[in-house]
Amino acid sequence: MQASTKLRQCLSIRSPKIGISIKQHRCLAIPSSPDRQPSPTPSPRTYPKFPTESLSYHWDTTPPTPTQLSHASKFFKMQPPTFLWSAPKFKTMDFGDSPEVCFLGRSNVGKSSLLNALLCKKIAHTSSKPGRTKLMNAFAVGGPEEDGKNRLVVLDMPGYGKGGRAEWGKEILKYLSKRRQLKRAFLLVDAEHGVKVSDRQILALFKEHEVPYQIVLSKADKVLFHGSRTPGHDALTSRISELRRTMEKVRDAVQPDPENDDEHAFGEAIACSSEKWIEGHRMGIDAVRFAMLQAAGLELRQRTRLAKPVEIIPHDQIFG
Repeated sequence: MQASTKLRQCLSIRSPKIGISIKQHRCLAIPSSPDRQPSPTPSPRTYPKFPTESLSYHWDTTPPTPTQLSHASKFFKMQPPTFLWSAPKFKTMDFGDSPEVCFLGRSNVGKSSLLNALLCKKIAHTSSKPGRTKLMNAFAVGGPEEDGKNRLVVLDMPGYGKGGRAEWGKEILKYLSKRRQLKRAFLLVDAEHGVKVSDRQILALFKEHEVPYQIVLSKADKVLFHGSRTPGHDALTSRISELRRTMEKVRDAVQPDPENDDEHAFGEAIACSSEKWIEGHRMGIDAVRFAMLQAAGLELRQRTRLAKPVEIIPHDQIFG
């Protein structure tokens, strides 16, 4: 019998109760020839390591350290956010002493999705239809302090532009110019489309009313990872350069005159995504969280090591 044939061994077992024979076939395969090598396992495709530092452009600030980013992430995950109030008008807002930050931008810029990612909970309703957010909504983050105050209050503002309403703009302007608890306004700009005319109008209002503000580029994944395939090294490098050019245009919009700094503008732009994950973190989300804490004075501050005191020896002891 040749080695390539299969052997069948039949075992006949008779059951005393039912009086029938049950045949079990056991197939024994002859091992393959030692000269035949198994096909090699294809190696997994390796993708370029994403440079997370390219998601921020600091022209007048210092980037946060990994420890500071980790602290910001833990702060927002410490306790679920708490809904505080909704107000259609500035005069109906609840007044408190906790520091506040607000998020605003054009309709469908991804503001609600970003807030859900930042606060680790679906607190804002998302919709493809412009003008979904119609009220000024406030949420507490980080849990209450010992004196009963909320550590940080985050406001979701109605969008402007398509789907927006004129009365919303009036109430938002009242809030921006009169709310003393406001520590920083975060203006969302679509990373795909850059700064639009309506965005420049908001920037002008910030400067006119001396509102502290910062630019956040939303939907950055649409620029870096558009399409279903992960880009190779050359494609990713090209898209990062494209994102950097958008950030430079943001800087020019924030600071058109390099000789005349806007003291109320925070000198950095952060690109982020509420959907794309990189190395276990949503893209740029922790950097935005750190900026929010920094605005409220709640960030983890780096410790500065002081030099050891130097003993001063009198002149007469040295020279006698």
